[in-house]
Amino acid sequence: MPIYKQEQLPYNTQFLVWEIDETEDWLEQGIQLTALCMNRLSSMKSMVHRKGFLSVRHLLKALGYAPIDVHYDSYGKPHLTNGKYISISHSHTFSAVAVSDMPIGIDIEKEHSKIHRIASKFLHISERLSDETERFRTTQWCIKEAAYKVFGKKGVSFLHHIRTTHMNAQHPITEVFTDSGIVKLKNWTYHWPSFSCALSIKEQ
Repeated sequence: MPIYKQEQLPYNTQFLVWEIDETEDWLEQGIQLTALCMNRLSSMKSMVHRKGFLSVRHLLKALGYAPIDVHYDSYGKPHLTNGKYISISHSHTFSAVAVSDMPIGIDIEKEHSKIHRIASKFLHISERLSDETERFRTTQWCIKEAAYKVFGKKGVSFLHHIRTTHMNAQHPITEVFTDSGIVKLKNWTYHWPSFSCALSIKEQ
């Protein structure tokens, strides 16, 4: 289908979501792939991953970017040649791209009951309540994953370095504990049937 969601956020942030219900053959049409993209695509054994990869290229095209405009660093973090910040996510039948003037991260996750079993592995005791829903827990995970993508490097622990706060506010806040001090991120959260999504922006 066409773009599922499109939103303009602060700091010239463009946020686009695609619901993937097309065939892989359809998704291969209308986009140009670099040799690197073709190699990455051919190495993916899962059709779900290939379709997610291709749908992201359609979102990039909608934003005015070609695959050659995106490169990846040694940590796998995407960068744009024009200096703007970009973040990418896809999960099952949804993919998303966000481009901003400020450091940004996005994450989409399918909601599963197993999130409760692993909560202690990614949530500090101060972030856990016993009666939270799958959606609430999944949103916390998305916020932490989005924060991780903002920094784009190893060594940042969901459990030890990232805290979700003000979860019931319109824009939850993330506190990331770094060697230089606490960095705060502002979050936008979204929900669709069986899916949660978070977009984090580093404002300063």
